[in-house]
Amino acid sequence: MRLGTRLFFAALCACILPTTGMASQTLSGVLPSGRQLKILAVRRPALPQPMHFRFTAPPVNAGVNYALDFCIGPRANPCGLPSDIVINVPKGQTRLATYSSTLFATRVLGVAKGTRALVPYSVTITP
Repeated sequence: MRLGTRLFFAALCACILPTTGMASQTLSGVLPSGRQLKILAVRRPALPQPMHFRFTAPPVNAGVNYALDFCIGPRANPCGLPSDIVINVPKGQTRLATYSSTLFATRVLGVAKGTRALVPYSVTITP
């Protein structure tokens, strides 16, 4: 085969074949006082694959020791059912977890806190 034809077919295959890659994403912010739960928008890859989560509760002077609950469950109440997944992260600590992307077809990721003070949160998701 000629080099030009080979390059054409290589470029065609690269365009046609679906990519499974997903760029990492960081979801961070501050939970305002008075609001106990915030739903976070998790981007799912096109094809099922493991997603690695790094949940962080940055150290901040909230006036009390605090912990964040990162919950995976139904949109209506991601932290309230016994079947929900809850990752508790105390102030200044980090937790790691891996879940399949298929879990987020019917569930969402939320973050909640147990204090009325402003509290920052951070989640980094990598494929």
